[in-house]
This record gives sequence, structure tokens and C-alpha cells, in this order.
Amino acid sequence: MKSRIFLLLVIFLVQFKIIFSQDCICPEYNVLRNRHTQSESSAKPFVDQLLRSDNIICEARGNEWMATEYLGENNFDTAEIYFLKAEKLYIQSGCSDSVFVSVYKNWAQLHYTKGDFGKAQDYSFKLLRAAEASGNPHEIGVCNTMIAQLFNQTGQADKGIVYSRRAVLFLDKIKDTIKKSDLLAKLAKRYLWHYQDTKTSSSLDSSELFSYQLLYLARLTGRKSSISFAFSNLEGVAWERGDLKKALVFLDSSFLYTDNGNYDMLGTNYFDKADIYIELKDYVNAAKMADSSLYYRKLTDNKIYIAEGYELIARIGKESGDYKKAYEFSVMARAITDSVRNVEKTKEVTELERKYSQEKNEQKIKSLAQQKKIYVLLAAAGLFALIGLVFFIRQQAMKHKQRILETEQRLNRARMNPHFFFNALSSLQSFALEGNDGKSIASNLSKFSHIMRETLESTYKEYVTITQEKEFLEEYIELQAIRNPGKFAYSVVIDGEVDADETIIPSMILQPFVENSIEHGFAGIDYAGLIQIKFDMRSKELEVSIIDNGKGLISGPRDNNEHISRASQIIKDRIYLLNIKLKTKASFSIDNNLNGKGVTVLIRLPLLYKQNLNN
Repeated sequence: MKSRIFLLLVIFLVQFKIIFSQDCICPEYNVLRNRHTQSESSAKPFVDQLLRSDNIICEARGNEWMATEYLGENNFDTAEIYFLKAEKLYIQSGCSDSVFVSVYKNWAQLHYTKGDFGKAQDYSFKLLRAAEASGNPHEIGVCNTMIAQLFNQTGQADKGIVYSRRAVLFLDKIKDTIKKSDLLAKLAKRYLWHYQDTKTSSSLDSSELFSYQLLYLARLTGRKSSISFAFSNLEGVAWERGDLKKALVFLDSSFLYTDNGNYDMLGTNYFDKADIYIELKDYVNAAKMADSSLYYRKLTDNKIYIAEGYELIARIGKESGDYKKAYEFSVMARAITDSVRNVEKTKEVTELERKYSQEKNEQKIKSLAQQKKIYVLLAAAGLFALIGLVFFIRQQAMKHKQRILETEQRLNRARMNPHFFFNALSSLQSFALEGNDGKSIASNLSKFSHIMRETLESTYKEYVTITQEKEFLEEYIELQAIRNPGKFAYSVVIDGEVDADETIIPSMILQPFVENSIEHGFAGIDYAGLIQIKFDMRSKELEVSIIDNGKGLISGPRDNNEHISRASQIIKDRIYLLNIKLKTKASFSIDNNLNGKGVTVLIRLPLLYKQNLNN
């Protein structure tokens, strides 16, 4: 028994020595990086040396290096794999948070480039904790500007400027001129953005001051990239003050010092030059500059910058009278910005800040508690346990509520395809040009406006009567018939047992399937299409069927299956919410017809009436 205890003690001491004798650094890393830079060859042989090292930190650095190589190639999926390996090794090392600085910074950059601001903010706060643990003023300052940038991208400029001001406090603590220049560049840009969002004049003055400080240091060190950035930011300040002549001078100076491989700066400069030409009403040159900016933006593969490029081209189209181009590019821009700047992600970024602040406060409380007597510790532990229990219960309730809200948000966005409105307007234009009478044109315009109004109002209106749904579907199908004359027929039948004026159903629950039948089910068929919509009473339930005689479901990765998948997800979410709120058992199914032609969608809903809403 004693020998076993002795053996366990020896094993424990050996493990203890391994963990705590670890220096938490990799001496070979910087040497290999320098050799790689000088050799201008592939990074693989140098990375392999790190991966074969017995030093766990060196192995982690090797995985992190490999990840940055893939990140540079915009191969995000492979980069994530290597980042995960590096992060796991750092955790196993048992070293302090300071070893995570580089990997967390790369994680944040990866998710920012992909437009996932929630995850980018998560890693930025992790990075801030790691930077604070390292005591490196440059890393702490830069991290605060990263957090400021993420708040700015989610429309929270005033929160962002708080972190920019925190970064300013570390400027005088940075002795390295190049690192100080790096932080000055980030601060100059953040304060300019804050002015653009809030029109706070002091922020514009601060941006100009930091830009000139950066220009001074950049000239001392001869760093062309920093000189280029300083002139670019000074151009932004001059532009905001309405001095276009001065702005052009600064911009040309920036171009003079910009390296051809600096896609980000080239994209920014061409964007700003297009902006100036717009102000000068020189739309031809503005369009050329905008196209060049978008070209370099796409090379960086940054989604939000690409969206800004689309918005710029849309603005030029609007100013020059090319409304078709303006519409098409604004839709492309909105498709990106809606995916990365939505309400859920803004809430996610704000929640991450709250968690970070809470964690810092808890650490301070723990630090103070350790200096007190045992009885104070016991009392505090009991109090924290109680708070933790209350917090856990509250978090569970919030998560459930959040799931419902997120589903509702998805439904609010998953409405009629914006392209339909454009196509319908084009059809109405053609209808008018063909010499049709004014009454027909007015009638069709009335249908279009009613459909648009009903679609927008459905965001706030959870239920409609069957009569309202029938009228909406008929107007929608008839307007589609203008685009596809003679291609299909339809019928909407309501069973006599159903009180159409009093019975209610979830709004916009049928339209996606009707749209799918017209746009995809009837595409390419050589016979007349038919859509049948029926409302029937079945065993104290409302049964709605949508039957078409189109191509039916096709196996394999086809476009119409993707469209069906989108429609199916919409109704799944609606039924999920309905069952949660009303404790019902609503359901739906979608299958090919037995005769081989078309699809049948069957939706089973509980019987709900207007009076249910009042109650």
C-alpha cells in the first residue's frame, strides 16, 4: 500500500515538474520565421521543424503558423482546423493567458473577415484578457481598437469610442516606434469612423491629430505603408470638412506610397476617390474608381468591404440616373449587410461585452476575497453560489426566449423574394408600353401595391383570416400570371364547413409554396400548369393543401429543391412557434403526387378564431 502511494507521488511530482518547468516560450520560433523571410521559400519545412519539437509551445506555434498561411490564401476552413489544434495545445501547456495573444488575434481576424462579428468579438475579449495578462501595452491598445471596430460595424459607435479612448492611454507606454505607429493608425481610423457616425467634431480633430503623429513617425522610420495610411486618413478628414481639393492632394500622396500588393489600401483609396468624383458630379470617373475599388475589395475577401463597394456603385447609379444598376447593386449589398449586421449579431456583440465586464469584476472580487479571513471567504462563497443559481435559472429562461425571438427574426426576413417586386414592376412597365388601357394598368398597379403592403405588414401581423389569405394569394398569383401569360391556371377552394371570415391562420405561411410551384415547378414544362389550394375541415383541425402538376421533387442538388428547403424551413419555424405558444400539434408534409406530376403540400393547423386573439 505504501509503495503504491509512493509511486503515485513520484508520478505526480514528475508531471508537476513537466508542467511548471515549461518556459511557455518557443526560442526557435522567431529564428525560423526570420529564416523563412530571408529564404523567400515555402513555409512548410520551417513549420515541420516546429511540429516535430518536444516543446508543446513550439508545436502550438507551428500549427498557428500553418493556419496563418491558409488564412492568407482565404482558405478559412483549413485555417480553422489548425487554429483549433494550436489553441488546444496552448490549453494543455498549462501556461498563463499571455500565450494565447497571437492565436486569439488570428481567430478574431478570421471571423471578422468572414463577417461573423459575434465570434470575432468573443475572441477579441479573450485576446484582451490575454494581452492584459502579458502586460504588453501595444497588444492591449490594439485589442481595444479591435473591439471598438466591431462595435462600429454593428452600429454601436458610442460604445466603440469608449474602447478607442482606452487604447489612447497606452500610446505613451509604447517605446517601439513601429508598434506605436501601428496603434496610431488604428486610432486615427476609429476616431474618423466615430465622427462619420455621430458627427462629433472633437473626434474629427482627434483623427487628424493622430494622422499627423503617424505621418511624422512613419517618415522617421521610412515605412511607406504607414505614410500611405496617414495620407489616406487625412484625405478622409479633409473630405468630411468639405475641402475636396485638399482631399485629392492627400489621396494622390497616399497612392504614391501604396504598394501594389496592399489590396486593402488600394481598395480604400479608389473608394475615396470615387466618393470625391461623386461630389464633383463626374460620374464617369466615379464609376471607374468604384469598379477598381470593388476589384481590390474582392481580392481581400472581406464581406463587409465588398458590401460597401456594392453600395458605392448603387449610389453612383442613383446619382447618374441609372436606376436599374442602382437597384441591382443595392440588393446585392443588402444581402450581405443583412447577414452580418442584423439584430441578433448586434445583441451578441453587446452580450459578449457584458460577459467580459462581468468576468473582470468577478476576478477582482476573487482577488480581494483571497486577502480576507476564512469566515469571510465562506460567506462570500455561499453568496456567490446563490447568485450563480439565480443567474443560471435566469440564463435558461433567457436562452429559451432568445430561441423564439431568433426564429421570429428569421421569419421576418424570410419573406417574398425582392427580385419578384423588380420583375413585377418590369412586367407592369412592359404591360403599359404594349398599349394596354389605363384601367388595366391601374388595376394591376393596385394589386402590386396591395401585395407589397400586405407583405410588409405581415412582419407585424401574426395571424390573418382565411378570407384575407385567399385574397392575398389570388392577387399574388394573378400578378405572377402577367409575367407568365397562359402558362398556368389556379383555384382556391374553401370547404363549406370552414368559416373563412372568422377562422385565422399564421400569416404568409402558404405563399412560399405557391411561389415555388410557379417559379420552379412549372419551369420548363410543355403543358399547362395548375395550382389547387384547398381549405378543409378534418377532425376538428384545419387542413390546407397546395397541389400542383409541375415537375415535382427532383433528387440531387437542384435549385428548386433548395427553394423548397427554404419554404420548408419557414413553415417549420412557424409551426414550432405555434406549437410552443398554443401547446398544439400542428404539422405539415410535402411529397410528390402519385401520378408522377407535381407536388402536394399538406398543412394541418389547429382551429383558431378571431376571438382567440382577443382572449
